[in-house]
Amino acid sequence: MTDPAHRAEFERIFGTTGSAVLERIRAHSPRLVEHVYGYIAGNLYQDQTLDLRTRELGVIAALAAQGGLGEQLGVHVTTALRNGVSPAEIVAAIETVATDAGIPRALNALFIAIPLFESPPP
Repeated sequence: MTDPAHRAEFERIFGTTGSAVLERIRAHSPRLVEHVYGYIAGNLYQDQTLDLRTRELGVIAALAAQGGLGEQLGVHVTTALRNGVSPAEIVAAIETVATDAGIPRALNALFIAIPLFESPPP
């Protein structure tokens, strides 16, 4: 059973978009859902060493560099936008990925991010 405080904190950070992604898999992997809620909301994002804007730009760059993580990238782009990161900052983070991970990965990340710039985050 999800700790209500962890779920509330997760939704504060990621909105309902993030929790909806997790809830889609709950029936098949409740343990993974609990782990994500607990680690992300109950531990990692409680560390104030990085502010939320900086942390999300780092996550966006890491997901873009790995490639093939479009759904997660979309959640984090939306989270960044909800927390005051500008589209230009997100683009700059993704452009940086092209140097070390390759232009195709950066392009694919931009194809996911750009439509999210055009609609207000939930």
